[in-house]
Amino acid sequence: MLRAFLLAAAAVLLMGADRAPAVDYRLRVTPAGLDVELRLRGDADGETRLVAPTELASGLAVSGGQAQAIDAAHYVVRHKPGAKLAIRYRYAGQGAGVAALGEALFATPEGWDAVPASVRWQRPPKGWRMASDLDHAAHGRALTVADIRRSVVLAGPAVQVAERGTLRAATLGAGAPTATQLADAAAPALAAERAYWSEANGPFLVTALRGDRYVGRDDAMAVPARQAPDADLRRAIVVAQVLDQFPGRMGPAARPSDWLTQGFAAFLTDRILLRAGLATTDESVAQAGLHERGADPASRGYLLALKWDEAVRLKTRGKADLDDVLARTRDHYRRFPAGLGPDMITGLVSAAWVTAGLDLRPDIARFAETRVAIGLPEEMFDGCLQARITVTPAFDAGFNTEASFAARQVRGVVRRGPAWNSGVRDGMALETWTYKAGDMTRMIELAVRPAGRRAKPRRIAYWPYGDATVETRRLQLTPGMTEAQKVACGRKISGL
Repeated sequence: MLRAFLLAAAAVLLMGADRAPAVDYRLRVTPAGLDVELRLRGDADGETRLVAPTELASGLAVSGGQAQAIDAAHYVVRHKPGAKLAIRYRYAGQGAGVAALGEALFATPEGWDAVPASVRWQRPPKGWRMASDLDHAAHGRALTVADIRRSVVLAGPAVQVAERGTLRAATLGAGAPTATQLADAAAPALAAERAYWSEANGPFLVTALRGDRYVGRDDAMAVPARQAPDADLRRAIVVAQVLDQFPGRMGPAARPSDWLTQGFAAFLTDRILLRAGLATTDESVAQAGLHERGADPASRGYLLALKWDEAVRLKTRGKADLDDVLARTRDHYRRFPAGLGPDMITGLVSAAWVTAGLDLRPDIARFAETRVAIGLPEEMFDGCLQARITVTPAFDAGFNTEASFAARQVRGVVRRGPAWNSGVRDGMALETWTYKAGDMTRMIELAVRPAGRRAKPRRIAYWPYGDATVETRRLQLTPGMTEAQKVACGRKISGL
């Protein structure tokens, strides 16, 4: 990557200071798919590496050089130093039209992410509509090669578009949400997300593509074309946008960091929606409770964000919180040339120390990539949010249930355990039973008969309480709060 960056810089010198390297994309949508042509000057050493689109219907045809596949994801084009190149290929659409993300459509010169790019569209077939964030160049937004790769393109006779100010929503016209529903849900959600980062509301495109995942884009976003309540759709849109923007705002991930990106995205989404009035205090606390009960990296990252937010408040006596740490991380990263700033974890650690004198490294080492339980203060946000721990007996059936039920005979009774104390013994025949593993709210009921006897079955019922105990933590609002107090608590939780 560094080699390619230096070669691109050398090309600038060769062509003169007044001719920065550029990539010109010429695109034509047809019923068969998307025909792509990119024109550029090759690298100064006579070899230009390309990151290939993930889906190609044909090989690369090159004017001015020869292309050779290195692997499934890369080509090298050999040519005269600084030669003019024209590279052509086709993306095959699925059905009538194109609906895809940029990485599936566009080849890009490796290491040229920050290089200016331009796009020219030929007229689409009669009766077709198109929607792409690449059109935002017409509104004065300069495009780079990275923008091309991260774009969204939707074109076809069934495409529908709805506008809400600077936001456009586009769908394929089949399924849900419709373009109108998508626009109505996305407009307030994206306005709230941009308000959190203090960023202007420029042109934005959100499209519904077929698929199962939410994918954010810089000023375009693709979401699955499926029915979802507006609240869920808004949440998904904000999560996708925050996730997508993390690398550009905070720096790249230097190591596996799902706990940070996904966990912080969920935490910030709750904060953003609550701050904008798009979620209630109860809904936000319920979302936090879901992560409290989760064991995935995203849930652990969410709890770390909650823990650090409170720690920053305490260290600064309420003058700062996690929002200030993230803003400092972003502002510091912006000072570096594209691609040369620190990774997001390094930036976050530095910003927390400068903002609050808080060292996050011990928590990262202990909690981020392990399964050690993450401790939380018993009270947070000036006491309106509680982390209450309850201690209950552990579930214990007192015998080997799996083997016993399979054999219809009691096996593995633990001496002095709950089954033993209730009169259950090894060898008893099992006639019937009522049992649910892990359920502490109902008794275990057995119909047993002593081994070798023809006596009538005897019914035994007992609670599955063992000698061990289980600690359970629950995030909850302080009981007895009025609605006005809940609203005030919500403002604190949202960072206001």
